[in-house]
Amino acid sequence: MRTRDNGRAQLCEKVLFWSKRLRVEARIIRVQRMTQKWGSCSTTGTITLAEDLIEQEPGFQDFVIAHELLHLRLPTHGRLFRALMSLHLPNWRTFDVARQRPRSGNNSTNPAREAEQMPRSVIRPVTSRAGVTSKA
Repeated sequence: MRTRDNGRAQLCEKVLFWSKRLRVEARIIRVQRMTQKWGSCSTTGTITLAEDLIEQEPGFQDFVIAHELLHLRLPTHGRLFRALMSLHLPNWRTFDVARQRPRSGNNSTNPAREAEQMPRSVIRPVTSRAGVTSKA
């Protein structure tokens, strides 16, 4: 149980670091079991992170946290959102492709490592949830 609490504390510390860097503030930071997503952001300012995110590499953790915190400023994944992601995390697109791979239960894989093993042609197109491909 102590390790689990330590992991939650580490994720919360990262959220505070990125909050200062991005100049946004989450009202509530929650770490809980999530099987479909790595994180989410509510319109009320609640950031929720998957508890197994702590098992992923630090770069991927930063990507998920920065992504969710930026939603406090910009609700969509538009041009400005992507520009801010590129400003703060220049390699975010590698993590974005890996993030979109399906998650199932506790079978936690390393998304960044999977992205490194993908052919470059797979990494280039960025597809939104609506299925519209945008230029990378």
